[in-house]
Amino acid sequence: MSKSNLSLAQIEAFCALAQYKSFRDAARYLDIAQPTLVNRIASIEESYNAKLFLRQRSNNRLTDLGLALLPKFRSCLNSLREAEFILLAHSKVETGEIHIAAVSPYRVSLLIRQFNALYPNIRIRVSFAASELVGQMITRGEVDAGFYVPEGNTPGQQAFFFYEYELVAILPADHLLAQRERLYIQDFENQNVIRREPGSLTRQLFERAIEREAVNINVVYELGSRESIREAVAQGLGISVVADDEHVPHDNIIAKRIVGEGLTARSSLVVRNDRVSTPLTQALIGVVKQPLES
Repeated sequence: MSKSNLSLAQIEAFCALAQYKSFRDAARYLDIAQPTLVNRIASIEESYNAKLFLRQRSNNRLTDLGLALLPKFRSCLNSLREAEFILLAHSKVETGEIHIAAVSPYRVSLLIRQFNALYPNIRIRVSFAASELVGQMITRGEVDAGFYVPEGNTPGQQAFFFYEYELVAILPADHLLAQRERLYIQDFENQNVIRREPGSLTRQLFERAIEREAVNINVVYELGSRESIREAVAQGLGISVVADDEHVPHDNIIAKRIVGEGLTARSSLVVRNDRVSTPLTQALIGVVKQPLES
């Protein structure tokens, strides 16, 4: 068999850029420097005298050749990861328990389902809490790892990108703002707002946004769970904001995109350095790096 000129690093770079369309975001996802990513893509194109991407600022689109290669490269990566997980499962991780903390149940539940398919004899225990509390639980060593949005780099911890989300407004179906295609921060002026408890990142992002725009709101309720906020909005008691992946459709609620700065966040798996190398944590990190199946 002849030796391939393609490396695993090049294939990972190609798939990441195809997914994020931005060299900056793709490099961040792979945890490499942006020039390194650029060089890996360029080396493929130069080796085969082929153009794989149409270069545009923050929108690097695949050419027809790139589109034809994408499913092949993704299949290659998935097969390699599946093989690695099978080996890991049989050689190091057969039984045990891992305790994680998380903010939102939806995507974490999907990840647990994938993890259980690979490691059926490993039990995952999950504690759900607000972002601030999740960070504290990780720092104190109360959990093995946590899913939340860290603010900057914390000494002694490592973060592995999980997914990105944005805030959306949820309104009673008969609310005047529900007729608009999208909302702006200024639209919240003097509105009756139901907000989350202190420590909620959703609340922090929203309050920073209205502070930047000098928007005044009327806080009518402060509730401690997304379920209670959803019910209050459905009853017409006010409007609120939630992460887009947390919104559950309801006959009495309309969700609207909010246009504004600082309304997106990147959730990561955060692990203390002293637990990164344990077999159970390595297994979890490996699943986080896989595409999430809905």
